[in-house]
Amino acid sequence: MSDSAGAIPVQRNFIGGEWVAAANGKTYQRFNPYDQTLVGIYQDSDEADVVRAVKAAREAFDDGPWHRMSAIERATILRRAASLMRERADSLAVTLTKEVGQPAQQATVNAEADQLDYYAGLIVSRRDESVYTQHDDAIGIVAKEPVGVVGVLTAWNAPLSIAHKACPAMAAGCTLVVKPGHQAPGAVVQLAEILEEAGLPPGVFNLITSAIDNGAVVGQAIAADEMVDMVTFTGSSLTGRAVMRAAAGNLTPVHLELGGKSPNVVFADTHSLEQAAAAVAKGIVRLAGQSCQAGSRLLVQESVKDDFVDLVLEHLRAAKLGDPFDEATTCGPLVSEEQLNRVAAYVEAGKASSRLLTGGRRPDCTDLHRGFFFEPTVFDNVAPDSRIAQEEVFGPVLSILSFKELDDAIHLANATKFGLAAGCWTRDINTALRFAKGVRAGIVWLNSYRDDSVLKHMPMGGFKHSGIGREWGPEGLEAFLETKSIMLKLS
Repeated sequence: MSDSAGAIPVQRNFIGGEWVAAANGKTYQRFNPYDQTLVGIYQDSDEADVVRAVKAAREAFDDGPWHRMSAIERATILRRAASLMRERADSLAVTLTKEVGQPAQQATVNAEADQLDYYAGLIVSRRDESVYTQHDDAIGIVAKEPVGVVGVLTAWNAPLSIAHKACPAMAAGCTLVVKPGHQAPGAVVQLAEILEEAGLPPGVFNLITSAIDNGAVVGQAIAADEMVDMVTFTGSSLTGRAVMRAAAGNLTPVHLELGGKSPNVVFADTHSLEQAAAAVAKGIVRLAGQSCQAGSRLLVQESVKDDFVDLVLEHLRAAKLGDPFDEATTCGPLVSEEQLNRVAAYVEAGKASSRLLTGGRRPDCTDLHRGFFFEPTVFDNVAPDSRIAQEEVFGPVLSILSFKELDDAIHLANATKFGLAAGCWTRDINTALRFAKGVRAGIVWLNSYRDDSVLKHMPMGGFKHSGIGREWGPEGLEAFLETKSIMLKLS
């Protein structure tokens, strides 16, 4: 919901079922990372808005109807919201493209709408209670109940990934306080409008936005609030630690989906080097590499390394940088000047320690000067302990390492603090499964990479510094449920 402010509306917070301005009266502007045009005006909220939103969520959970509704009643509202999302898919996609810089053909919302339908179906079909009757004079019941008020802090690179948190949380009967990333809140505002229209009771979904200066303050305040029963966060490992520290004061459980330095491992016997090369390149240009599952470490078996690298370079050099609304564009801009400078600094560090094969700079095309573009960049002969091999660049930068045998590949794949995702390309099922068992990663693709057609119904999350807990699938719902044991002594 918005107020008129010329051609660009001023979007409001959504608290307790009402569209309201920030308590401090401040707003901030969001500009298109492609051409610097103004695309959104949002509330610059602070701690006062957190207090109001948490109070609304607490009252909605303690006194409201949501978790007292039958599973069928909740599912009906969620399915209605899924239908509305699909009806407004084009509008949501435009917002994603304008704020994130994501090419329009990649900015789909099908997966998020599917999540609403999936969890609607899951809560209707699952059994919430187990009954134990091993004793003649007693009955035991194990019940599942919603965790309560959930603080939801989401990343800017995939704003509607909030669905992977909000959908199961709402399905479980929880109420939410949501803060999207400051760079791209627009699609989440639209989601709030959809949920309101679908009939979600007031206070179940509360949304507050904030600019970069207040963003950390608001996130910390949500995590530290004693009326919040759980916090779920997607973002960097650095910020994840800060969220965890803020939540620790009240022993509030946290769910963290954090960064990655995901290895994409290619063996000499793969079915198709061309297919594998195309997948490697796609992972690097998708969202301009601003993805925790980008596959930014390429591990290639020595005997095919030269040929395979040539194929990857061919694909990356053919990537089309340009207007995200141009159907020919495959790689859009980085989300902000800050992110551009961050990527450039990593690339300069890489030049000092590795061999640059392509890219390594902003494009010199005058048509792209206004945007935060960076050429797809490839480094070879990368030392396993170098910064570009160990740290998450979050840009279109690929680091290449080589290996001799399977054990070497597993060792290199595991040689980072991250453990989110991994890929393995081989025609040998024994090699594939040994790699899958040996790699310390929460997601492993075999002979594909970033294929989410099946994954969206399977648990997703990471090992080590890549997070705590799992999203998606039945595990995604369990994360928002508490277990209660009830014992009845028969007279």
